[in-house]
Amino acid sequence: MQKLGKQYAGITSCVIYVRMSQDRAGEELGVERHEADCRELAAELGLTVDRVYSDNDLSATSGKARPEFEQMLAARPQAIITWHQDRLLRLTKDLERVIELGCPVFMVHQSMLDLATPAGRAVARTVAAWSQYEGEQKKIRQQSKNVQLAEHGHWQFSLRPYGYERVDGKIVQVAAEIEVLREGYRRVLAGESYRQVSLDWNRRGIRPLLGDSWKPARVQRMLENSHYGGVPSYGGEEVELAEGKSIQWEPVLTPRQWRDFVELKINRKRVRSWGVSPKYLMSGMLECGVCGGTMFTHHQDVMTRDVASRERWRDSWDATRRAAWIEKHGGTDPLPTKAPRFREDGSRVKRVMYVCFEDYCTSISGEVVDEVVRAAVLKVLADERIARALRPGDETGSLLDEIADLQRRRDDVAELIGDGLMDKQKGIAKLKELVDSLDRANARLAAVRAESPLSDIRLAESVPERWDSIPVLEKRRIVSDLGLRLKIEALPPGPAPVVTDGSRKQRKLTAREVSMRRIVPAGGSDADADAVAP
Repeated sequence: MQKLGKQYAGITSCVIYVRMSQDRAGEELGVERHEADCRELAAELGLTVDRVYSDNDLSATSGKARPEFEQMLAARPQAIITWHQDRLLRLTKDLERVIELGCPVFMVHQSMLDLATPAGRAVARTVAAWSQYEGEQKKIRQQSKNVQLAEHGHWQFSLRPYGYERVDGKIVQVAAEIEVLREGYRRVLAGESYRQVSLDWNRRGIRPLLGDSWKPARVQRMLENSHYGGVPSYGGEEVELAEGKSIQWEPVLTPRQWRDFVELKINRKRVRSWGVSPKYLMSGMLECGVCGGTMFTHHQDVMTRDVASRERWRDSWDATRRAAWIEKHGGTDPLPTKAPRFREDGSRVKRVMYVCFEDYCTSISGEVVDEVVRAAVLKVLADERIARALRPGDETGSLLDEIADLQRRRDDVAELIGDGLMDKQKGIAKLKELVDSLDRANARLAAVRAESPLSDIRLAESVPERWDSIPVLEKRRIVSDLGLRLKIEALPPGPAPVVTDGSRKQRKLTAREVSMRRIVPAGGSDADADAVAP
């Protein structure tokens, strides 16, 4: 039985502090048991309990503030009763704050902390140091275990994520929530903001698992969870699966859809990465031939020598710029040599350029690059040997042959049943078997086509028309799947090169022709060189 020392004879009241690191059910049963034990100890010591401070489901080693612990320190109680020292504190810095109170700490399952004497404080500090060490070691072991589980395809969670739940130890989808997730991905990839999605879901009465409404940040955090794309992660970092292992849940997105989301949304946090919805064919996919950097789009004014445009441009300058211009020209106010071209509505005419922003060392017309890429893609796709070599795993052709064979056999069986040449019951069973096989083959074909639009465009009746009609994102996928990598060389100094045409007359290359000569293969492969050759 613990007793109050003579130095604490004047103490008549105390407070109780209880804490549980984890309470998944949220029923607070653990802290209730500890509080009952602490009240028994207070009665033995003859102390009146002024208040109970409880931090439930809150770690003492995570670094997060414990609200009730802070309030207890601010109240400066006469004495503290807790179940065990590690319930009150795990970090030595917290012990020093308790020592500053100068009050005794009584514990149900440990001797009291006599913080009034140097010896007592030394013992308390030693115990606290070992408690902190134990907590840090436990954290390291737990992190290592969780990374290993992620590498083996497990998805670790205490509170279930939106769209999934555990049933008999397995992670299964919640159909209604999965549809909401798919809708969210579709809308965000189509260019809608997280705010627009959250407002619409709140208006329609769609609720998150916790709380009453969606916030843009909550939608963003949810959709950026790599588990929905079938990629295990731990601590926000993606984890590679161990050899021979696979994920233990059915993802929301296909691998291709997840890569699109990463490229178009998550990577936007990086400087000059792809935008929400790609508008330009080769932005972020060109290499600078000067510094090796990546080139992105830039809207550049189309300049003109038109007098009216030059006057309009000069008159639009602010007073400071106008004064500097006049001073530069000795007090006169001449027209600029060139000025931006204006439309009738007053807006400037712009052209798309691909620019290296590393050192602004090179740029090129976007129109010229896109024209070269189009020609290169069509040239590659026109050669069946090259296209097949670039995608040896393409199953489209064999799947189409299989589907055609199944359709023919299905029609034959139906005809035999109709002519009375096959037993009706056996024929229906055979017909059902063929229809099931046909459905499976069509599903595999749809999956292949969803993974890459390259298969579809190769089978189109008119490849050029198909290329011109598909969205920019699909074109970028095709360029990527073909492995077409281009580099933009620097603009050669001096006047335009002179060439001799078919009639042996010399002429200067046009600006367009010079730009086309600057586009060369980045990888140095023969296939790329042949594809971009004029």
